[in-house]
Amino acid sequence: PLRGRRKKKSGTGAGAGTGTPPIVQDIGSDSLRMPRRQRVRTLKRLCLSNVAVNMKDVWAKDYVDNYLTEYDFLYIMGPFNDLASVLVEELLQLLGETRRLSRAFLHLLLVPHLVELNLRSCSGLASNAIGQIIHARCRGLTALNLHACSRIQSSVLVDLVECLPRLRKLTLSSTQCDSQVLSAIGSSCRELRELDVSRCKKVTSAGLLHLVYDQTRAAFNSLQLRNLLAEGLELPLDTDTQHVVVMAFLLLALPRLEHVTHTFLVEALTLIHGRLFGKGQHFLESRGFPSLEEVAGFGPTAGVGASQPQGLGLRRLDIVLGQDLSIVTSICREIAEVTVSLDHELRDLRHLHSWKQLTHLTVECSEFHKRSLSDMIPVLSCLGPHLQLLSLQNFHFHQETSLNHILPSCPNLRVFQSQLHLPPQSSNSSPATEDSDDDDNGHQRDTNPLFRTNWPFPHLKDFSLRILDSSPLPRSFQLSIRVALTSALHGSPQLSKLSLINIPVCLDKVFQNVLEQPGSLAQLSELCLAHSRVSNAAVHLLMAADNQLVSLDLRHCRDVHRRHYDQFVEDAKRSKFDLEISWE
Repeated sequence: PLRGRRKKKSGTGAGAGTGTPPIVQDIGSDSLRMPRRQRVRTLKRLCLSNVAVNMKDVWAKDYVDNYLTEYDFLYIMGPFNDLASVLVEELLQLLGETRRLSRAFLHLLLVPHLVELNLRSCSGLASNAIGQIIHARCRGLTALNLHACSRIQSSVLVDLVECLPRLRKLTLSSTQCDSQVLSAIGSSCRELRELDVSRCKKVTSAGLLHLVYDQTRAAFNSLQLRNLLAEGLELPLDTDTQHVVVMAFLLLALPRLEHVTHTFLVEALTLIHGRLFGKGQHFLESRGFPSLEEVAGFGPTAGVGASQPQGLGLRRLDIVLGQDLSIVTSICREIAEVTVSLDHELRDLRHLHSWKQLTHLTVECSEFHKRSLSDMIPVLSCLGPHLQLLSLQNFHFHQETSLNHILPSCPNLRVFQSQLHLPPQSSNSSPATEDSDDDDNGHQRDTNPLFRTNWPFPHLKDFSLRILDSSPLPRSFQLSIRVALTSALHGSPQLSKLSLINIPVCLDKVFQNVLEQPGSLAQLSELCLAHSRVSNAAVHLLMAADNQLVSLDLRHCRDVHRRHYDQFVEDAKRSKFDLEISWE
């Protein structure tokens, strides 16, 4: 792909290319208000950048020349000890992003007053020695990210977490974390709210039990955990029942848990719902753990889950099959975010109505059970007013007015995403010709009341629509899509990200109609029109509008040619705009 990026400076721009239709504003006019001007960096950022550039020759020179080889030199009084914690954290992030961070720099920046430490961008530098330095100096940490720091041995991780009682967020994904580390976390990090042990090869499903139960004390750990990420763990075959039992154990022992990722989550919810606590008793007791019945509070030793054996506090579920909704909704009553895989009866969605706090809804049709988008209309007529995120994936666009009914029913959306299949070729409506998107009499936009409809979306920031097919679209569907897009964009004053991919409708008049209203798309910063029908005239119109554009994606737009792309880049260059344009 060809990419052009130009920064703004003072000066005037060049006019639009030859042959531009009258809808295009004069890009060279003095009154031009175009995409975002380059922002002046703050004094803080300038200072940190200066420090980052001069680390080797100034700030770390003395340490590198005289002390770097002293590997047991755990305590250092350096130039950054008096720098505020937040500034040290930003400097570490800046050095990591620009690939300037070295072992010597890291030694100097691991200061005692650090509150948050993220080594994700420099995981290759994190060794046992670094782990020991963090253990010795940074005991006030509340957040630690060691993602992919696989050189730090588990014994060092144990010592490290045992000296960090204030931790609230810990990321150990893709590390040497094992059962001993989990046991140390459970007994030492009482304030922990978020834990990520995804893709840790030494963490087994059964090993997670050590997080919540201390075998040396024969007691449950007092954890306040809200989020537990345990994806990509190695789960041996033919042991599904054990994995389900372990997950049920965790759910019962962590009553404040709001989000957990695990392969057998739904199966564990089903077990708890059916009170099948006798399952896996031999498996648990043979490893020194109490039975599920004891954890749930029905046995001789009441566990921490005794107060609410049926209701769990989960607030987010990643993937739930439609047929499981009846069980999930009855045991998880506080769900606010859910992704539903719709592969059976549509009536399963009626159970969603019981989640009164639902704000984020994603519905995905399976490859073999695609549904009509219109089937979601009655569901969203009830749920829509409360939703902040709505994602509808892999539906069929059988009824042309589906979007026109769904969008207005969700006025409080912040994010809307949808990927749709076009109606089949056998539709009763005749396919449109290339120019059918033009009004028959030139005044249809003025006479059709739908074009004057503004659906208010005062909070909408991200709108994404992608058509998954490339077949001809009937005229009625074209008009419906244009109406839906025009109305939605008119009523979205906060929209900052817009993606219209492979839209088989000429978008020129959509943008022309929207931009006729003062202030429309004023906050737009990212625009993707890849594979869509848009002319160079409409692109010039968008570049000449009052907005915050920094990214414009025109890849595979059939009506945008190399000469147009060159003109766009030249216009941005002459007008000194900070705008990145992609085309191929």
